[in-house]
Amino acid sequence: MTIKKKKSPSTKEIDIFLEHANFELPDGFIDFFSQANGAEIFNGKDYIILWPLTEMIKLNQDYKVSEYANAFFIFGSDGGDTAYCIEKKTGYIFDMPFIGMSNEDAVFRYKSFKALLDNYN
Repeated sequence: MTIKKKKSPSTKEIDIFLEHANFELPDGFIDFFSQANGAEIFNGKDYIILWPLTEMIKLNQDYKVSEYANAFFIFGSDGGDTAYCIEKKTGYIFDMPFIGMSNEDAVFRYKSFKALLDNYN
């Protein structure tokens, strides 16, 4: 597995994110993002782009996630048409298409952020 991490966010930037994240975060999420303000992960087969923590709130607004898939919060993508997201109620990880985005199109993947990362090992 190859992980290209971006420079860590500041404590203040993490606090600002947490103030806006009024939902259940997956286990391991803040631990990872306190060490990397976004990353690219590749295991030879699968690829994921984890958005910078400092840009997630704005990107979710830009993609109108609260309008189209209000039960979710997007934190990254496969570099193509698939979004990786958190189910706000449970903190579980799902994926869904960017085009045609809806609560009904989300597919459960992992119970924790650590499980998602483990999948790339």
